[in-house]
Amino acid sequence: MALTYSPDSKEAWRSQGTSVLKCHLNFGHGDPTGSVLRSWRLGDADLIDARFAHMSVSRMREGEDDSLCLKLVRRGVLAVEHGGQVRRFKQGDLILVRGTSSVRQNFIEPAEVVSVLFSPESLKERGLRFDAHGYTVPDHESADVQAIAGMIALVADQNGDTSEKMRRRQGGQLLELLDLLIESPLALSRRRSGEATLFRAKRFIAQNLRNPELDVPLIAAAVHASSSQLTRLFRAEGQTLMRYLLDCRLTLAAELLQQIGVTRLQVGEIAYRCGFSSPTHFSRVFKERYGVSPKEAACASLMTSTDRRLVANQSV
Repeated sequence: MALTYSPDSKEAWRSQGTSVLKCHLNFGHGDPTGSVLRSWRLGDADLIDARFAHMSVSRMREGEDDSLCLKLVRRGVLAVEHGGQVRRFKQGDLILVRGTSSVRQNFIEPAEVVSVLFSPESLKERGLRFDAHGYTVPDHESADVQAIAGMIALVADQNGDTSEKMRRRQGGQLLELLDLLIESPLALSRRRSGEATLFRAKRFIAQNLRNPELDVPLIAAAVHASSSQLTRLFRAEGQTLMRYLLDCRLTLAAELLQQIGVTRLQVGEIAYRCGFSSPTHFSRVFKERYGVSPKEAACASLMTSTDRRLVANQSV
């Protein structure tokens, strides 16, 4: 959305600021025309690529939103006001801002800023807690911080044109990198809560489905938990860990079989891709789950994508 000379443009921008930025926009004395605001989802995060000029941005109300916003200044200067003090950030700087109305962002001259907004829920389920008030500035001399800034810039340059799966993974990666931006463990800490441990275990399983040797001890070690603790956490959700693993593998296999008309994957190859020890075992548990064999499921997929169109054409 671009700010134009239209009489209604400023009001539209204020509305957009409320819905996308979750902030209040105040226009200054200069000409804000040419300001641009674009946004798209990154899984559990939102990326906002914006160009601001002659305006200020602040939260609507204190305590309304406990989200975190990671900001990268790509061009120009961002002046952050908090506690009666103003600090200026230039190109390449990163700032981590808590959802608070006490922080005001001022854009006197045109500036380009990329913001990644993380929801409280996405932080909680990963065991992340941000205790600092106002905003925090990472060490800009750190190679890790520079690498994260480069990653954010690269994602912004993709304009949201990548697949939903890619964007979801990018958002997840940025969430996992948050703790590298804060040196003090008091500012950002990991709680070894059951919820966070369960989340990490499920993520590890999703990333390693192809490994046929996945078992409870291996997964527990990967998420720094005991086998008994992890077993209890999954049982509390109503299923065993290994049953959850099997369900994930079967779901992935069903998705691949739906694509078999395009990819021409053999059923045996799908079995190994999903971490099954043998095609025979895969076929047996797949039929138990879905009521048809993998080959029958693949034929049904081909029928949907090709034969049904032919049948429809013949009936006309």
